[in-house]
Amino acid sequence: MCKSTKCAYCRKPIEQGKEVNNTLLLIRGAQLDREQRDYCSERCASYDQMAHES
Repeated sequence: MCKSTKCAYCRKPIEQGKEVNNTLLLIRGAQLDREQRDYCSERCASYDQMAHES
């Protein structure tokens, strides 16, 4: 069985080779942390970053 990757924002399955890798800047308490995530599009990547900035 083939394990498919899902978008970190919208959870849709991502076709192999079409994923968008983005480093997300997360605020964890008083610390900043960077985390690598896979998205289905640049739009989902930017929306996820905006969601973590608020």
